[in-house]
Amino acid sequence: MSLFEAVAAGDLGRVEELLAGGADANPFDAEGRTPLMVAAENGSEALVRALLAGGADPILTDRMGESALTKAAAHGHGRVAALLYPHASEDDQAMARTLLKVGTDFFNLPRTQPEPPDDFRRKLASAGAYIAGKLGDSSPTERLERLRRAEKNSKKP
Repeated sequence: MSLFEAVAAGDLGRVEELLAGGADANPFDAEGRTPLMVAAENGSEALVRALLAGGADPILTDRMGESALTKAAAHGHGRVAALLYPHASEDDQAMARTLLKVGTDFFNLPRTQPEPPDDFRRKLASAGAYIAGKLGDSSPTERLERLRRAEKNSKKP
């Protein structure tokens, strides 16, 4: 049984056994996902803890640029997101807060102030540019840079 199969089956004992036996904690499947991403997407707190303890890298991303934190947050798994949150980049942390924000504190994730609509547009443009950059399209990135310059210039006295 592979580490992916053990994670998919939710077999914590087998996952711990494989990791203790020297199994690679960060293999990629055909979609570029790691076992940690699969466990996070499924909301398995125990498996996420075991994989992190076994050396799984929480900052790796799949082919779509999503990390384990992003997957946990997108599927509404607040407790799992809270485990992964301290290891994530600021962009992933912001995305997780946005995905989990429904008016309550999601398991100690830092609360943010309500954002004005212009900030939402900037974040949306940033996410679009990030994805386009991953796909090799540079024009959205250039548009984002122009937007940022325009914002800076409009704030000058």
